[in-house]
Amino acid sequence: MGFDMHVHTTASDGKLAPEEVVRLALDLGLEGLSITDHDTVNAINPALQIISQRRLRLELIPGIELNTEAGTNEVHILGYYLDHNNRSLLLKLQELKRARDERAYKIVARLEELGLPLDLERVKEHARGEVVGRPHIADAMIEKGYVSSREEAFEKYLDHGRPAYVSRYKFPPREAIELIKGCGGLAVLAHPGLIDDPALVAEVIAMGVDGLEVYYPQHSDVQTSYYLRLAEENGLLITGGSDFHGPNEGNKLGAVQIARSSITAMQKRLHSR
Repeated sequence: MGFDMHVHTTASDGKLAPEEVVRLALDLGLEGLSITDHDTVNAINPALQIISQRRLRLELIPGIELNTEAGTNEVHILGYYLDHNNRSLLLKLQELKRARDERAYKIVARLEELGLPLDLERVKEHARGEVVGRPHIADAMIEKGYVSSREEAFEKYLDHGRPAYVSRYKFPPREAIELIKGCGGLAVLAHPGLIDDPALVAEVIAMGVDGLEVYYPQHSDVQTSYYLRLAEENGLLITGGSDFHGPNEGNKLGAVQIARSSITAMQKRLHSR
């Protein structure tokens, strides 16, 4: 078994606590994983602690997924091996959390105008006190019977262009890449196949990312081959992961894995700096 390099917990929009993710990874026989919550590193220390205390045979790579925007496109930048206790990083993440909280308030207000009232405090309870995002609003909508799934909530109300959509805090990809590298980490463009504009992928590569998430559940075979070639042509690291959010929440943990050789390549890139 290998490494799943794209995993979420309750610290952002996942359904399992860090300790539960660690236990599931062990049960599945994974060699390692990276916890890459959206705009937060709050799950990393609890996961590292349980691995250390119980002397578990699981390698945890500190990570993050920073949500950025370039024009009207969402661009997600993964960070690996970053110093998750770095003060500059934590200050920026606090700023992003405040912006997310303000956005959640505005979305809930719009939903109320549409005749779909929600209790903001209940939305925060779905987030378990961590970073509040649209998936938590979707969960509160499911609870109220307005929709039957997160997917329906996004398709009808929360996605870009839908009636309750509110623009996110303007955080450009270049700034996210610089932030990750400033914390000693590697910056990787997440799921490039989900970006509609191929020219934008090229722009992000030119901004100095270290790698591409080539292997991803929603990439077709054609896309995987294309991004593999693109990574090789640009001297970029090749990564992959399941984008796991929890049982019955899409992709299964370990659905996409990379081998130890890819991890070694990442470590060599870090040591060569």
